[in-house]
Amino acid sequence: MENLVTISSRPVVFLDIDDVLCVNRLYNTRQVLAVLDGDESINACEVWQQIFHASARANLRQLHDEFEPIYVISSSWTLHLSREQLCETFKRTELEFVAENLHEFWCTPRDDDSYRLVEIEAWLNTHALLTPVPYLVIDDLVSGQSLRDSHLDGWCVLCDAWVGFTHPKLRSAQKILRGQLPSDLDAREQR
Repeated sequence: MENLVTISSRPVVFLDIDDVLCVNRLYNTRQVLAVLDGDESINACEVWQQIFHASARANLRQLHDEFEPIYVISSSWTLHLSREQLCETFKRTELEFVAENLHEFWCTPRDDDSYRLVEIEAWLNTHALLTPVPYLVIDDLVSGQSLRDSHLDGWCVLCDAWVGFTHPKLRSAQKILRGQLPSDLDAREQR
């Protein structure tokens, strides 16, 4: 596919993990950390195959192939895993394109009292205030609750808990990003 998005117009995707990619009730950050730490009591192959839902991965891949975004992780996973550990996790779960396209400032600022709206606002105010960029927030209805009905709501796709980034959510994400990109890009895409 022809590269339709220039470097200067590459959108930023704020990506949550739980209930977006990770919808399996048996696997979570604890198992990932155990596998990364070499715990042989955990079946590493099973964790890597099951941790992220296959259709959520495929939908994110389709979004990536169309828009070639840069990713900022906006997830509680950043409290437990380093950038290197997250990259390793993405590479082992067929999401290497996320690892390879993490923003230099790869995660939203978090503390014990923060919530998603404040974290994303802080990142945007620090890294995109002077040079605004197209962006999209992919989160879930629970951790992204503060985003609903906020001034960022129009840039958000909120996934259902235990369901993840479904095809209808992909369509919503595409619409949000297309609405922020130059209109000549839309015309070229439809050819």
